[in-house]
Amino acid sequence: MEFTEKNDLLKLTLLGLVFILWCYWLWSRKEFYILAMRFPGLLGLPFFGVLHRIRSLDNIISEFGKLLKDCGKFTILTWIGTYPVILTADPAFIKDVLCSNDLLEKAQPLYQPLYNAFKGGLIASPADEWHKNRRMLNPSFHQKVLTTFLPIFNKAKDGAIQKFGEMISNKEVLLSEELQRITLSITVETTMGKKMQEGDQVSEELVKAYVICIEKLPMECFLSYVKLGKWYAQFSKTAKEYVYRFIEELLYQKLSQTVSRKSCTYTMECSENSETNVEDSFGGNAFNERAPNIFVDQAINLYREGKMSHHSLIGESNTIVSAAFETSANGLLSSLLMLAIHPVVQERLYDEIVSVFPEKTFFMDYEHMQHLPYLDMVVNETLRLLPPIPIIGRQVVKNTTLSNGLVLPRGLEILISIFDLHRRTDIWGANAHEFNPDNFLPGNLEEKHTHAYIPFSKGIRNCIGWKYALMAIKILLAGLVRNFSFSTSVKLEDLKFTNSLSLKYTNEPAFTIKHRLK
Repeated sequence: MEFTEKNDLLKLTLLGLVFILWCYWLWSRKEFYILAMRFPGLLGLPFFGVLHRIRSLDNIISEFGKLLKDCGKFTILTWIGTYPVILTADPAFIKDVLCSNDLLEKAQPLYQPLYNAFKGGLIASPADEWHKNRRMLNPSFHQKVLTTFLPIFNKAKDGAIQKFGEMISNKEVLLSEELQRITLSITVETTMGKKMQEGDQVSEELVKAYVICIEKLPMECFLSYVKLGKWYAQFSKTAKEYVYRFIEELLYQKLSQTVSRKSCTYTMECSENSETNVEDSFGGNAFNERAPNIFVDQAINLYREGKMSHHSLIGESNTIVSAAFETSANGLLSSLLMLAIHPVVQERLYDEIVSVFPEKTFFMDYEHMQHLPYLDMVVNETLRLLPPIPIIGRQVVKNTTLSNGLVLPRGLEILISIFDLHRRTDIWGANAHEFNPDNFLPGNLEEKHTHAYIPFSKGIRNCIGWKYALMAIKILLAGLVRNFSFSTSVKLEDLKFTNSLSLKYTNEPAFTIKHRLK
């Protein structure tokens, strides 16, 4: 009897202790619950929050939209796992967040797996590391530097035209793998200085390795909200190691080269005084062209001067290559898809391209781009409707007051749904879910909020390579549309999306390709 009473007392003590700890935990998070009173939102289930509504990666994007719709607001507060999260698609709130010097840290569960996978890099690095490296690497993405890549972009365009010509048949074909090979080749040559030859086995394996890494990372991020991300990371370990070896070998080759002239930090003055012979890929004639101020040379010079650590050298190289080729490939695929679904738009774009390039074989320079306004509109509208990165996030590391006086408590996460922002009917009109390049006529943009359109993020920590990606997409798209017509049986309303870090389609759309007769 006495033993039973002691046992019952022990149980009550343990239950009391659990209750006290639970109350303490709730009290320590009181700022979040007070903040929740100012926003509509959903608490969800204990420890899981609204994760029960996000059943798979294939419905993250759509479920975020449903959360906003269910709450009737474009900024809500909810819980994902045990993390308090503000989910927003409001341009004014987004501007406050993206322009704040106190909100430069990326959302931890969402970006830490990226940081681990790529061993650092601008996308996911802590604010202090990002600020230092971004300032040093900015010169590599200056507009004048990007124009020196035009021969490489045009060479890739001509190679893509040749490859697509070989894919012509009466059957629908998938294009994503070929586009990934093309954009990876461009990226590796323009950023790392290595030419990827056609049929190169390394190129084939590298594409597969990058795709595996990128496809596995979203699940790792998703599971990080319930502390299981590191366990899942093992599934892509082999692919990550292959990518590391490829990047490290390129870097070590560069580092082992004997410096035959005084080290150049690749300022604009240096690149303007440097010349090299670049083969004209469509004419076969050599001509003088300024040496590209490529990323790897800039990074290695910084490393040799002691301004960049070995960790940062590896991380930035991994990140630049993966991010540049992935966003370019996705943007190009989506642009071709929108043109295939909308043949009237495709023919209008074709007419504009023919007016600038009467011949099918052409070299597209920066000046030509200024005479293709409808190409700009088509690409911008594609990135509005199908943003390459649909969701971005920030972490509140200290209590932060926004311009409207709202105090965000430390530990809060902010997720920005670019996908939903770009489809708001009160901003983009009743047909915001449809494809209409006229949305980007100058007169239609005048009254829109500055942060209503952010396909590459915006503000202090925007994408360093957004101009690079746009240039690559436009040159490749112009070449393909000038030489081929594209059609598809897919309907816009039937498209379903998954968040594989970048925007992907749950069922990849197929295309029918035909030669242009003139």
